[in-house]
Amino acid sequence: MIHFALDFGNSRVKCYAQGPQLLGAFAYSTDDWDAALIAIIEEHALGKEYIIGISSVNPGMDQQFNGALEHQGCTTIRTKILLAESGTIDFSNISGMGEDRMHGLFGALQVTQSPLITIDCGTAITFNVVNEQGICLGGAIMPGFTTMYSTLSSQTAGLPLLAPQPTSHLTGISTQDAIHAGISTAISGAISNYMDAFPDYEFLVLGGDAESIMAIMEGKHQKQLRYVPDCIARGIFAALALKP
Repeated sequence: MIHFALDFGNSRVKCYAQGPQLLGAFAYSTDDWDAALIAIIEEHALGKEYIIGISSVNPGMDQQFNGALEHQGCTTIRTKILLAESGTIDFSNISGMGEDRMHGLFGALQVTQSPLITIDCGTAITFNVVNEQGICLGGAIMPGFTTMYSTLSSQTAGLPLLAPQPTSHLTGISTQDAIHAGISTAISGAISNYMDAFPDYEFLVLGGDAESIMAIMEGKHQKQLRYVPDCIARGIFAALALKP
């Protein structure tokens, strides 16, 4: 049985084969994203039976995909159920944690041990905490790197929309430079605050803006961040491995 993982985010879905191997990322803004996604899965499956594990923060899009997939006769499963039942991480005191955050933590435990904090750098930046006993302590949510730029522009009359640019500068001599400095400083300050508060924890960075966040944090703190791409996919595949 071949396993695939789908990570449905806010603006796109990423498709992985076991490895994890990224097969493609499909933006919902394109008319045929679901057909293209099915096509790449079918191409990689080579006629063999397969199961698709799904993590989703976008119910409308994963429902659209499942509707398009009905005629294929394959199996899909929301792997959040499997990882929650495994007892590897205790989520009993947590309410409303997104599937992406849960899968990211589960994926992190495939490459390291608790205590740990994942920093998922997407549309939002989320901090997700698991202590040494494997208990999830929750975390925090703040606007993402790219989101900060778009929000600053849309909610002000005089500030331009800029392409996101990480910087180590604390000040800027132009409006553009000041925006870059302000956003990078806000993010580095938040991450440094967590590093100071949890000195014995390992910090893993994932998500679409992870490399930009790594650049922002370069030289900012004595503690090092660990970049683990495709951490959510790792969590999905680990959960699928638990399926009876």
